[in-house]
Amino acid sequence: MIKRLLLSISAILIWTISAMAAPIVLPSNTAVFFQYSNLEQVSAANNLAVPGYAPAVGTQGNWGVLNVSSIQLGAPVLNPPHTDIGGGPGFFLDDGPGGTAGQITGIFYGINLLSPTTATGGTMDLFWHDAGTDTITATCLAGTTCLPNVGTVAQFTSGTFLARLNFSSGVINGNPVVTLLSNTDPTDISLAGHADGFANVNTAAVGAWAQALNGDWFFVDPNGNTVPGEPGETRDVRFSTFYSGLPSWNGVLPGQVGLRSNDPARVLTAAAVAEPGQLTLLGIGLAGLAFISRRKFQTGA
Repeated sequence: MIKRLLLSISAILIWTISAMAAPIVLPSNTAVFFQYSNLEQVSAANNLAVPGYAPAVGTQGNWGVLNVSSIQLGAPVLNPPHTDIGGGPGFFLDDGPGGTAGQITGIFYGINLLSPTTATGGTMDLFWHDAGTDTITATCLAGTTCLPNVGTVAQFTSGTFLARLNFSSGVINGNPVVTLLSNTDPTDISLAGHADGFANVNTAAVGAWAQALNGDWFFVDPNGNTVPGEPGETRDVRFSTFYSGLPSWNGVLPGQVGLRSNDPARVLTAAAVAEPGQLTLLGIGLAGLAFISRRKFQTGA
């Protein structure tokens, strides 16, 4: 009887675990350093339309797709605290289609240029692709086979939804509007440059990484009172974007130009909390164990 009961327990636990199969799990309460590549368009006229992605309604000044090439376990900067995170040992490495790692892709949209070097707004959605369903290649990320069209957007926005990030103020002290700050005009593709910004997790958009990325590690001072980190002045993610021109992504209207960029994003993950769906599945598994145990007891098997 005990042997049969143990086999039943194993079967139910295997079913429960397989039913809970999900994208790679980010470690809790840990500094994490993401490296990713973008293909994007930018326009000072804010007249860009994102092809084929329903959440990106209307027009904007900047949008693009992204692929995470690696994730490292890092360390937070402690002096001064709550300002940055550095990289460290590898945690995830995209080995491309045909590999075993899977892929992390995404799209960003809703960014509007305020001046040649500042922008406001912005949203980023992240997706997971199991190994065998990943399609992003090096030629795609070079802007050769992936162009700004519906097919490319579909490649980067399929898969399992991970999280939605809302770009947030804080990159300029005392400025509650600007979400991205560049050192050059990104519409001038003769000039390479970099931009910085912050984001917070949209917790209303339920995804596998939403809780983990909601770490509130970074302190900012958008009200300019020299006291960063007050209520409403914490940020989950810090971005740095290093961009250059990409002619294959130039738009059809004057002033619409293409960019290719490499970006690190940093986060200190939140403490782990079991997802409601996982708790439900675990409850089903435990209920099944209780039923089997009771039946065995009643029959004396």
